[in-house]
Amino acid sequence: MTSVQLLTAFSGESATQYESVFHFSEESRIIGVELHAVGMDNTTARYSGQDEEPWKEVNNILRFTTADGFEGVSGVDTYYQGEFSDAHLLELQDVVDDLVMFRSLDPVKVSSMLEDTRPGLSNEVRASIDIALWDLAARKADRPLYELLGATRDSMEAYASLPFYHSLPEYVDAVHEYAKLGFTNFKFHVWGSIEEDLSLVELVQRTFVDSRYRFMIDLESMYDFEDAVRLGAQMDEGLFVWLEAPINDDLLEQYSDLRKRLAVQIIPAGYNIYSPEFIRQGIEAGSWDAGRFDSTVVGGISEALELLIIANDAELTIDIQSWGYTLAQAANLHLMLANERTQYFEASMPQQAFEFGMTNGSLLDQGRVVAPEGSGLGVSVDWDRLVTADFHVHLAFDLSASPSDSAQH
Repeated sequence: MTSVQLLTAFSGESATQYESVFHFSEESRIIGVELHAVGMDNTTARYSGQDEEPWKEVNNILRFTTADGFEGVSGVDTYYQGEFSDAHLLELQDVVDDLVMFRSLDPVKVSSMLEDTRPGLSNEVRASIDIALWDLAARKADRPLYELLGATRDSMEAYASLPFYHSLPEYVDAVHEYAKLGFTNFKFHVWGSIEEDLSLVELVQRTFVDSRYRFMIDLESMYDFEDAVRLGAQMDEGLFVWLEAPINDDLLEQYSDLRKRLAVQIIPAGYNIYSPEFIRQGIEAGSWDAGRFDSTVVGGISEALELLIIANDAELTIDIQSWGYTLAQAANLHLMLANERTQYFEASMPQQAFEFGMTNGSLLDQGRVVAPEGSGLGVSVDWDRLVTADFHVHLAFDLSASPSDSAQH
């Protein structure tokens, strides 16, 4: 399959008008690659009361430059407990020469070649390359990526996704704080302990019963089936939108049983690597009210489009995950805008912490997310500011000659 064929299959309309933006020639070849690993202490957070220590989040930025003056950019987030790491960057460094030898700018073709030549390559590194190539193609087409994907909307409803807090009052305070930004939907990352989580549900239902606010709970797959039933049974489906990742994602039959026993919607975690086979199995088992994945985790835009085609054919909603820095959020946003069954955008809080290093990092406007203006992902990186991060590693490669002559700085 080519990217044009994938676009056609996803949108249902011919995408042959975009063939030129995926075309490779000596005049359009990649001549430069930059890699940045960027970490900020203020994004460090816990996502469950069961986490032994907070997670350090690294924004891994890839930048292609081409001989004809275009560039493609991506950002993929990775998480580490203890210290920041450049592991993703170093893995990505190992495949730089491959990108030149492939002699292709078609993300679908490049992804296929990487599967053949680098079968052990992580999906996160595949996503870095794939998203940057889609960004490059959309810039060449002079269109926002969501338009290239066939979208008919440029904004959608968002919810404030909150990190784990240590006390019940902090959750209530956070709702009031972020409501000032226009949010009416909020997701809680909780203890992962039934008694404490039940106390939070009861407090939320007492405090916000007559409000216009709605809530989600993310259990980070910490529960067994019995506790998931117990918590879900106490959640008022008029107030709570969904229960996320109550149990391990592999337990498809138990997910199906949960759906039958609970009124609140049930969705999976979204951080597991979802293959087409896994999505089909979940659909066949009736495991979820909505599926969930992140394009930066499953291998990029190309793989995400294939999964969305399967879900759309089955009329399954996919609530695409988008926690992270702006570049990762933007890649998932463009997919959401192109997928009509996706209802909510996940907005990481505190908002400004995840906008570091971007000149137009804010995607939010009064509780809605709005596509950034401009072609491609539409996000502009302040390259000079990246060096001021709490953690920063930079590698650059000059590929204007041949792969064997590439120079690392």
